[in-house]
Amino acid sequence: MRTDLLLEENFDLIDNGTEWAESASDQQHVQLLMILNKGELKEFPFVGFGAERRLLAIFDKNRITRDIKVELENDGYSGATVDTGNRLEDLKIEI
Repeated sequence: MRTDLLLEENFDLIDNGTEWAESASDQQHVQLLMILNKGELKEFPFVGFGAERRLLAIFDKNRITRDIKVELENDGYSGATVDTGNRLEDLKIEI
């Protein structure tokens, strides 16, 4: 389990008044990985699934599942379970 600075729903840092909140962050890491497009992180230009862009594309369950697993494994989450259901909006990831 990883720990990191926590973010609010709008991705601002959670501030306790004196310091930033830090706690388990695996779910937050996966969420950011799914939202980011490749090239958005200058330090890691090949990171990101680009969910918003994928929602506009034709749904290919096998390709999406494979791409998500590759992104997760590259970020150290090997053995994750990915269930896309019948649409990308139904995506469930267990790490």
